[in-house]
Amino acid sequence: MKIRTRFTILFTVIVGVILFCFSFSIYYLSENYRQNDFHSRLQDRAIAKLKFIVIANEETGRFLLNSVEANNLHSLINENIVIYDKNKKLLYRDTAAAIPSPSIFNSITSEKEYTYSVGDAECIGFVYPYKKNTYILFASASDKYGTNYVNNLKKILTVRGFILLIIIFFSGWLYAGRFLKPISKIIQQTDKITYSNLNQRLHAGNPSDEIGQLTATFNRMLERLETSFKIQKRFVSNASHELRNPLTAINGQIDVALLKDREKEEYKTVLQSVSSDIKGLRTLSNNLLELANSEVETLFQNFDEMRVDEILWNIRDEMAKQKPGFIVHINFEKLMDNEKYLTCKGEEKLLKTAFINIIDNACKFSDSKTVEIKITFEKANIILFFTDKGIGMPETYLKHIFEPFYRGSNTHGISGNGIGLSLVHRIIKLHSGKIFIRSKLNEGTTVEVVLPNLS
Repeated sequence: MKIRTRFTILFTVIVGVILFCFSFSIYYLSENYRQNDFHSRLQDRAIAKLKFIVIANEETGRFLLNSVEANNLHSLINENIVIYDKNKKLLYRDTAAAIPSPSIFNSITSEKEYTYSVGDAECIGFVYPYKKNTYILFASASDKYGTNYVNNLKKILTVRGFILLIIIFFSGWLYAGRFLKPISKIIQQTDKITYSNLNQRLHAGNPSDEIGQLTATFNRMLERLETSFKIQKRFVSNASHELRNPLTAINGQIDVALLKDREKEEYKTVLQSVSSDIKGLRTLSNNLLELANSEVETLFQNFDEMRVDEILWNIRDEMAKQKPGFIVHINFEKLMDNEKYLTCKGEEKLLKTAFINIIDNACKFSDSKTVEIKITFEKANIILFFTDKGIGMPETYLKHIFEPFYRGSNTHGISGNGIGLSLVHRIIKLHSGKIFIRSKLNEGTTVEVVLPNLS
C-alpha cells in the first residue's frame, strides 16, 4: 500500500472518529435535555393536579371536577397521573393510569424521585410536600414531538456524517497528493542519476522544512558518492599506470635482449634490471594487499597491549641495518613516571608498518635522509611527531594526501607508488587514533600521530 493511500485512510479514520464522537455528543446531550425537560413538565403537571385536588377538598366537589377538566385541556399526550398520600392511600387516579408496583414505591421512598418507562410512555414518580402534608405523585405521558425531534436529529447526523466522511476521504487524498508531490519529484530526479552523472543534485522547494532537509542529506550523500567514484577511478588509473610501467620495462628489456646473441655480462645486466623491476612489482603488490587487508577491521579486534616507544626503537635498529643511509633520532619531550602513558592496544605488525612508512617517506624526501621523532603524552593520548627537513608540499596537496596512489608533482624521480600514507591513515583509524600532516614547500613536513593510551 502506498503512503498516499495509507495517509488518506488514516486521515479519514482519525477525522471520522472525531466526527462520530462530536455527533454522538450532540445526540446524547439533546436526548438528555429532552428527557430532563419532559420529566420536568411531567412533574409540573402532577404538582398542578395535586394542588387542584387539595383545593377541591377544601371547597366543593363541583369545583374539583371543573378545575380538573379545565386543566386537562392543556394536558400532555396520553397523560396519566396518580396521587397517593404519605401512607400510600390513593387520593386521585386518571382513568387510564396504571397502579405503580411496590418496587417502584420502594425506589421513590429511598431516592425521592424515580424515572422509568412503560411502552412508549415515560413515567416519573416523586415525593412532594404540600401544606404540611407529604404526597407521592406519579405522572406518565408520551413525548411525541420531542422524540420525533431527537430521531430526526439522529438521522441528520448519520446522513451528514456519512457525506462528510466521503468529503474528508477525497480531501485527504488530494492533500496527501499535494503533500507527497515534493517526494515524487525527488524520486523522479533520483531515477535520472547514474554513475555517469553523479554531479547532478536534487532540487527542493523549501530548504528549511523536512523535505528540504531530506534533499540536502541526499545531496551530501551524492557528494560523498561522487568523491568515492572519483577516488576509485583515480585509484584504478594510477594502479594501472604503476603496474604497467614496470611490466612495460621488463617486456622491453627482454625483447631487446632477444634481438641478437649477447655476451654473458650483457645478459647478467638485463636480468639484474628485470629482477629490480620485479622486486618493485612485488613491493607494489604487497602494499596493495596490506591496503586491502587494513579495511577488514574484524580481523584485528583482539588487540594486545604494547609500548609505542619500543616499536619505534626496534624500527630504528632494523633501518640501521637495511638502510644505513637513513638517520632516525628519537626524543622524549617529558619524563614518564608510568609506562601506561606510552602503552596502547593494537596490532604490532600494523603499527610497525605505519611507522615505517612515515619514517621511510621522511628520509626519502629529505636530502639529509634524517627524521626527528618526538614522543610525548597528555591525558589519555600518546602523541608522536615525525619531522623532516625535506622537499615538503604545498597546501593544495594536503587534502589529497591520504588518497591511494596520489603523488605530488615535486616527487618525480623519487621512488614510490603513493600507497604508503593511505595505508598509514587507515591503520591509525583502525587503532582509534588520528593523524595530522603540516607541511611547507621546500621547508619540510611534520606528521602528528595521536593514539589512545591506557592511563
